[in-house]
Amino acid sequence: MTSPQHDLEPRPEYADRVRAILQATADGAAATRTDGGAAEGAGETETLQLFLLDGLLEAVEWANEGVAADEAACMWLAGLRWFKVATGSFPAGAPEPLPRWIDHELDSAGSLAGADPQNLVALARPEMASTGRPAFPTADGPGVLPRAAAMALLPRVDEDMTARLSTDAAALTHGSPAAHRAAGLAGRAVRAGLDLGSQAPARWAELLQETGNDDGASLSALRTALAAALEQLASGETGGEAGTEPATAVVQRLGRNADPDTAGFAAALVASAVGYQRDARLQPSATGAVIEAMHRRWVTAVLGTAP
Repeated sequence: MTSPQHDLEPRPEYADRVRAILQATADGAAATRTDGGAAEGAGETETLQLFLLDGLLEAVEWANEGVAADEAACMWLAGLRWFKVATGSFPAGAPEPLPRWIDHELDSAGSLAGADPQNLVALARPEMASTGRPAFPTADGPGVLPRAAAMALLPRVDEDMTARLSTDAAALTHGSPAAHRAAGLAGRAVRAGLDLGSQAPARWAELLQETGNDDGASLSALRTALAAALEQLASGETGGEAGTEPATAVVQRLGRNADPDTAGFAAALVASAVGYQRDARLQPSATGAVIEAMHRRWVTAVLGTAP
């Protein structure tokens, strides 16, 4: 899963960027659901992102023990555990994986604010979907973007591996080639933020060009997020309001009517490049404690040292 190449070593600010991306996703998505900062409850956008990252974390933990694991299968099982949190039960006929720490943390989250409906539709099936065996070959949507941001957090792998993980994560719920392509490009975009910092916009502009004018809800959402992130960083402003972080200010560029997956991804994209210090005026995040726990577990597993 990892590469020994020294040029793939994460930047010194990597650990902080992990937290930044996860928190910005949550706050970006929540900003579309309320008028006054983060929503009181959690949403499907940020919780599914966290569960799928925990699936990848489980694969990393197995690898650290010298045991090979299928990353996509680990993510699918994590998706089933998320489905149980979201609906109260596992899908009929599906395996019932053993709970992990995150299940207990979010078990009392209550009703989750909705996002891309294809996530629940697809994960209700008892079989795992993949790029080679899509369950919904025409399914497309912006839900593939936030999970791609999480897949980009795996360090010491090349950009192609980041794109492959992002595509595998997308294929669990969305079967269209457009959705898979959007996910791969989205993973590359966040990876550019992590690798290049404030120089990432040049790479984002290239990726925006690569999307062309292709049809598809996911590619359209990706173009919207990339364009908003580029505008935000080019503005040189801290945000639309004094003290507002660029990662959440980008949501103001999208507008309050933006869908939560696109907004969450756009905020994560900006955070990957410039970081994120949460605005004290925002309401406490419903997933804040889970994000902190995930941050510690993830950084410890992939770097071998606690953050």
